[in-house]
Amino acid sequence: MCLSNVFYVDLNGEQREVMRDVAQMQAHNNGFLLIGLLGEQKFIEGEVETIDFVDKHSVVLGGKHRQSLTKLNLRVKNI
Repeated sequence: MCLSNVFYVDLNGEQREVMRDVAQMQAHNNGFLLIGLLGEQKFIEGEVETIDFVDKHSVVLGGKHRQSLTKLNLRVKNI
């Protein structure tokens, strides 16, 4: 099974894992709803920077409105 992991790159270029085993990713306004294999959900604000479906099975979010990792903790919401 090839599910993806989602990461966020902050203002300092640090990469942080947001969610593992993401089965579905839906665009909503200024971010993405991430849905895991077991139905868990998280919403994160940001833009897609890279997607690697072959080697790393990962999605990296960030964009021009990057947050610090401290602020990101407040933005990642379990639904």
